[in-house]
Amino acid sequence: MKNFRMYKALLPLLLFSLMWVNAYSQEDISKIKNLPILTVGKDQITYEQLDKAYQKNVTKQKQHLYMLDKDSLMDFINLYADYKLKVLDALSKGLDKDSSIKSESEQNRKVLAESFLFEKVLTEPNVNLMLERRKFENKIAIIFTTFTQGPTKDTSAAFKKINEAMAKIKSGEDFANVAKDYCDDKNIAEKGGVVDQWITSGKIYRELENAIYSIKPGEVYPKIISTPYGYFIVKLLDKQPRYLVMGGQILFKNEKNSADSVATASKSANNQEKAIVVLKDIRQGKITFEEAAKKYSDDKYSAQNGGSFDDWYSRSTGFEKNKGLLNPNFADALFALKDGEVSDIINTDFGEHIVKRFAHKDIDLEKEKDDVRKIYKSQYFDSDKIAYLDSLAKVMNFKIISDNYNKFMKSLDTNRSNITKSWADSLPPSLLDKELFEISNKKYSIGNFVQEMTTNPQFRGYSTNPEGIKRAIDKIIEPTEVDYATKNLEQEYPDFKELLSEFNDGILLFKVETMEVWDKLSFDSTKAKTYYDSTKSKYFTDPMYDITEIYVLSDSVANHIYSRAIKGENFDTLAHEYTQRSGYREKGGKWGLVSAFNNKVAKLVYDKNVKEPMILKPEGIDNGFSVIKVNKYIAPRQKTFEEAIPDFASKMQDQIQKQLLNNWLESLKKRFPVKINKKNVDEILKFNKKELNGK
Repeated sequence: MKNFRMYKALLPLLLFSLMWVNAYSQEDISKIKNLPILTVGKDQITYEQLDKAYQKNVTKQKQHLYMLDKDSLMDFINLYADYKLKVLDALSKGLDKDSSIKSESEQNRKVLAESFLFEKVLTEPNVNLMLERRKFENKIAIIFTTFTQGPTKDTSAAFKKINEAMAKIKSGEDFANVAKDYCDDKNIAEKGGVVDQWITSGKIYRELENAIYSIKPGEVYPKIISTPYGYFIVKLLDKQPRYLVMGGQILFKNEKNSADSVATASKSANNQEKAIVVLKDIRQGKITFEEAAKKYSDDKYSAQNGGSFDDWYSRSTGFEKNKGLLNPNFADALFALKDGEVSDIINTDFGEHIVKRFAHKDIDLEKEKDDVRKIYKSQYFDSDKIAYLDSLAKVMNFKIISDNYNKFMKSLDTNRSNITKSWADSLPPSLLDKELFEISNKKYSIGNFVQEMTTNPQFRGYSTNPEGIKRAIDKIIEPTEVDYATKNLEQEYPDFKELLSEFNDGILLFKVETMEVWDKLSFDSTKAKTYYDSTKSKYFTDPMYDITEIYVLSDSVANHIYSRAIKGENFDTLAHEYTQRSGYREKGGKWGLVSAFNNKVAKLVYDKNVKEPMILKPEGIDNGFSVIKVNKYIAPRQKTFEEAIPDFASKMQDQIQKQLLNNWLESLKKRFPVKINKKNVDEILKFNKKELNGK
């Protein structure tokens, strides 16, 4: 409990060092960012520094510090001052030189450096590229040939076929005609290779995406594109700025899967006639689209919204809320309209549609950033990480000693894994001292590798075939590669240096507060008795009941039992015979002495203000009925000191903790004076008012 309260108290301060985000949005704050706001000891803190700290506080009320009201702004400044005081005290005590803290800081650097590195060199640039690409959406045509999936893939036929197709296209044959002859998907082939769905970043194989975004409309990507599932030729038909549309419909729904084809055809004809009449009435102004949707549409969800889907739609990413996609014919009709226009009748498999475009808006890439990040992390990050580490390995002169590797592999059973300890028993002892691989002049023997594969749980289950051994080697050298790539992060990225400094400050803060506050907290019985004497009027025992219950599922049975009980039959005997509450028949329905506040049966009695022995009429409880006998009532009384300790110990400890903290901070302020520049605080508040008035 003590540690939990300690972490809870430190959480607001530790949050200064738990996240990194972009410190500012687009507002022009150049006039106030360099204003000195706070001085703690010799350290002067500007508005910019304070706002950066505020950005990292996940409980922030507003987007920026200057947007807070005066009281909230001062609260944050004082909180930050306390944070700086504690860190300064830790430094003055030399805690930054403590071996355990230095070790923790080094470990933190390893963890932070690795995540920061991959964020900066992989995730961030790729997410930004995807977002830039998502400003546009593309209409494409493809030709693809597939091969069977499995441990062994025969790609020769598919490769030959796609090469023939590419040769014909390069010789000048029409792409659509070639697609009809060579595309393995019959539906796409019939359409001359045209893909119905518009494409944007993150919605297609990355190999195809890269090709699409490197050519212009009308062009065919000049190379065959290889993917794990087949070979592709791609042509860019159209490229348009991407935007969102609010659309809607009046649907005249077709009957599906009807055994009566005549009835189905009749229904379809009726729908067509009905749609023609409704559309004519809308065009002549006899009825609005919205009124017609509510009256005629078979799409009940949109009908109640006047036909509107009540969700913004993009041709390449679908609806914003449910991510669903519209029928291509429907989507084409919707995007061909202008805002406020109503379409002609559109036919799809669902029926006849009258489509309206209500409005459009630009895409919000910032809003899509989280989704794009998830796409990248789930689909591309792992392969990019492998490629990046492979590039580092080349720079670090990584090499496998081929002769020794070949001897090693020949000595292994490649159909096994390292789950069994005997996986390497077949290796000749003379082979164990041979070098298997090296990186940055650091050599690893076959014996080192076997030891790692056998004892390190991270490698459990690795196969002993070439692929499994390669994976294991890559995993072994990864920390060395990461250390190499991150050794100069502080110089390359000032924000990493700042992040690391904040984490180290957090460690110091935690250590010094533990020393000055939490380690000094102890239960003092003398102080506790004094506290109890001043507050004992608050502590009382619960009202208690000794009760026996007969629980049954039928109200008529309960009334019958109650009638027999009040006529004098032995209640315990009736309970043994009738009660159906699990575990209580053998107890004769006895609950014993229970609290009216903590026991649901006793609470029923207490709510009726029963204080004398008696038998109560049946009461509904737990989907059944209870006949309750009150054997004894014990009124609340003031708790003794020992009884009350659990009630007040936590509050007393909180008071002591606050007192220790306040005394400590007051002593620190004498050593490291705290000064708030009230004039500049007023300037921040004035800036906020100007921003609000400007908007």
